[in-house]
Amino acid sequence: MDDRGAGQGPQLPDFSTGGGPDGSRPERGGGTPERGGALPDFTDGPPAHSGDPAGSGSEPPSTLPGPTGGDDAGSGRGPLLALLLGGGGCLVVILAVIALVLSQTVLKGGREDPTNGPTTSASETADGTDPSGSTNPSDGGGASDGGGAAPGDQDPTTEAAASGTACTTQEGGAVTEQVDGAVRVGGLEFPQPEGWEVGTGWGNQSAYVTDQHHADQPVEAGWYTLAGVGKVEFPEEEGGYPGAEEAARAIFLCALEPEQGEELYGDPAMLRNYRDEATTVDGHDAWIVSADVVISDLALLHSTDAWRRVVIVVDTPDGPAAFDGGAALGHDQQVADLETMLEGLTVL
Repeated sequence: MDDRGAGQGPQLPDFSTGGGPDGSRPERGGGTPERGGALPDFTDGPPAHSGDPAGSGSEPPSTLPGPTGGDDAGSGRGPLLALLLGGGGCLVVILAVIALVLSQTVLKGGREDPTNGPTTSASETADGTDPSGSTNPSDGGGASDGGGAAPGDQDPTTEAAASGTACTTQEGGAVTEQVDGAVRVGGLEFPQPEGWEVGTGWGNQSAYVTDQHHADQPVEAGWYTLAGVGKVEFPEEEGGYPGAEEAARAIFLCALEPEQGEELYGDPAMLRNYRDEATTVDGHDAWIVSADVVISDLALLHSTDAWRRVVIVVDTPDGPAAFDGGAALGHDQQVADLETMLEGLTVL
């Protein structure tokens, strides 16, 4: 072979004698063989590791022990590394399984099954009570105009008793002269609320009351609420004036008799918050009968479901006189006006 360098290169060693160029075997761990020196003899196995780093020039890389070499430490390093890697992988898998099981157990234990406990509706509190105070959860809402409570939100209803009288309505109209800002008859007077009309000629609307004057206010669809005062008169054939208590009860109940109130209240009329007791008006003895009368046919009225009626009979110096008035529940201002009239009721 033609060599491009100057001079003749070194001769190939002779392997017939198993030694170097001088016939001797190089010592393991010896110095770096000279360039062009004899190749090492591998007939007795690879040479022993010299302890110097590979590539330092102290020993050719071919003499480093390998997995298949004769060195004991090198031969066990491969299987040990595989064992460690395999065991570590198994440990990671086991830890992952344990973590998954624990996470599922904790989450499942902390989750509440919605089918195991009672639920509350949007209108109920957590303790199962209705924030409106009603004991009947099926109660509906109030009147559309607001302010009036639904029937289920009030006291239980009771049937109105029969008056036990003839419910005589007196003939004749109002004769007492009126003054501005008030309604007065028979020694009894109440203030005229704003928005109420006076002197529209309703005549005698109440049984056993004469010379009756009213203030009125529309509710809806041709229905009006009235508040009036007048003189109390019982015919002699019926025994004459029975006293404030019996007179007030008769005037109140006669307005609920089928001949008078069946269209609006039904038969029998149903009452809530019934009141029947003695009272005083401007220092004079009196008797009051009042209640919220349930409207039986809600097709007639849509802004109220009950009418508050109040009857007060007062023994005035001019004789017995009566206040008979009302308001449609659900009409806040009208209910407030009724209270104003009662508070301003005076004896002349």
